[in-house]
Amino acid sequence: MQLLLVDDEMNVADTLAETIPWHTIGIENVHKAYSASDALNLLNMHEIDIVITDVRMPEMDGLELARSIYQHWTHIKCLLLTAHADFEYAQAAIKNNIQGYMLKPIEDQELIDQISAVVGAIQAERANESNYNRAIAAMRHHLPRIQAELLHSLLQGTRMPPHKLEEQLRLLEVAARPGQDVFMMLVRFKDQLSDYNSFEISLMEYAIVNLAKETFQDYFEAWYCRDVHDYLVFVLIPNRRMDCEGEARHSGEEIQPQVRGQAGERGLSGERQQSEEELLQYHLKRLANQFQINVQRYLSKPISVLSGHSGRFPDDMMQIYNNLLLLFGKRFGDDKELPVYIAGQGEMATIGTLVSLYEPPLFVHLMEAGHWEAVSAKLDAVMNELERDWSESSELLTEAFFAIFSAFSYIAHKSGRSLADLIGKEYVLGKELRPARTVKDLKEWSSNVLDTFRRKAQNETRTARTAAVKEAQRFIISHLSGDLSVQMISDVLNMHPAYLSRLYKLETGENISEYISRLKMEKACQLLRTSTKKIYEISIEIGYQNPHYFIKLFKKHFGFTPQEYRNMNQ
Repeated sequence: MQLLLVDDEMNVADTLAETIPWHTIGIENVHKAYSASDALNLLNMHEIDIVITDVRMPEMDGLELARSIYQHWTHIKCLLLTAHADFEYAQAAIKNNIQGYMLKPIEDQELIDQISAVVGAIQAERANESNYNRAIAAMRHHLPRIQAELLHSLLQGTRMPPHKLEEQLRLLEVAARPGQDVFMMLVRFKDQLSDYNSFEISLMEYAIVNLAKETFQDYFEAWYCRDVHDYLVFVLIPNRRMDCEGEARHSGEEIQPQVRGQAGERGLSGERQQSEEELLQYHLKRLANQFQINVQRYLSKPISVLSGHSGRFPDDMMQIYNNLLLLFGKRFGDDKELPVYIAGQGEMATIGTLVSLYEPPLFVHLMEAGHWEAVSAKLDAVMNELERDWSESSELLTEAFFAIFSAFSYIAHKSGRSLADLIGKEYVLGKELRPARTVKDLKEWSSNVLDTFRRKAQNETRTARTAAVKEAQRFIISHLSGDLSVQMISDVLNMHPAYLSRLYKLETGENISEYISRLKMEKACQLLRTSTKKIYEISIEIGYQNPHYFIKLFKKHFGFTPQEYRNMNQ
């Protein structure tokens, strides 16, 4: 670090520079200035970290210098050194971000202590800044993966409050905003991915994504993820609003795209007023074709590209994604001759699905984790959606029943039981499937079964806690003469000390350390009444190597000393 001493009395600056062992506190270079103007010149020439300046100087005083430093070099720490113990100076110093205020004459050690503290503060700031920069760099490195994870969760139906989603989009630098119209595109590799290792797949994915971003960048921001089918899913976010007629006139071209799959296609001409949606559709078709050509040209990799009409972000994402998945099999299959397909509005039909049943977290995962309140809320959401949107659909009602029944069965079997034995009379897999007849029946059945699972799980938890407490108590009783600690007991029981302490308090209403102390005191009383052992012998026998400490604890616990207790009980 570098230090600048500023004082119009030359001997003061020279003495401080030469007599203080600055190197011992981390100061490598010491500069001297005999006026504020000299100081400003040196600040422009060197990377100064700390400035110690006199206050009373001609032309520009120390406070003015500190103010100028604070305006131009905010990282520099300034300290005032003056012979005037003036409160007004102290107030002004605080306003100008002064780190210290020292009075002349000052002892060397006091000066060293003050500067050492400032050096320590600077080092801490630099360490924090370095950690922050490393964190930012790490986030930048992993940003594409985190962006992809967010998109993948939205495609699976994850919901979050709009303000939370907006915050995540902003932090992850994703251009989409809630309520905005966006397009979606699916890309399928025609090669078998099983022929590639994970590194080759990642490399190929990276190259294709970069080509997509470059191809679409004039009109769309591309946000992507790889789904469970190994398709690349792109959300294409329009990056500017366009005047269709004005753009066509500016380009002077007649826009007449001819792409297969658009039912009732119309040629778009710059001479006709068209909506922004239609113009974006045109560019989507054009660029999707170009993208496929670019991948084939630069990577020699055959791909299939499927896209559809726009939808509202994020509400329509799951529906559009599921539609495109179905269309892939319907329109492409294994055909190698249809590299690009743009789905028409009529082909993007609404798919009737129980959204709340399949959006994460899934029912079975909540049960597996034992989040019973969340399981109950999930069931309520499914039943409400059935009543609201699908009350006339016996098929979706049956689908919901079997999904819930399957989750119950999985959890029962995982715990080593059969579902029939676990839920008894509620096990209804006869010809009529009573729970699947009406929403009311399904709601009543699922609630009853869930209550059974919850009660049994709570009983098992309570039994396990009780067993752990009894095991801890047995260990304490058998090792009462030793130096017991919560850490020692938790090690024996293979538990975390904090968890053991909470569990013991929850089950008994008493801290485990209080229980140990109480047992030791009770054992001491029994020995004092029934034996002739000396006090120090009893102290050692119950695990206290220091008799004075034992006597102090005994008196605190009972209100009298061990000898007084013995005398009373002779």
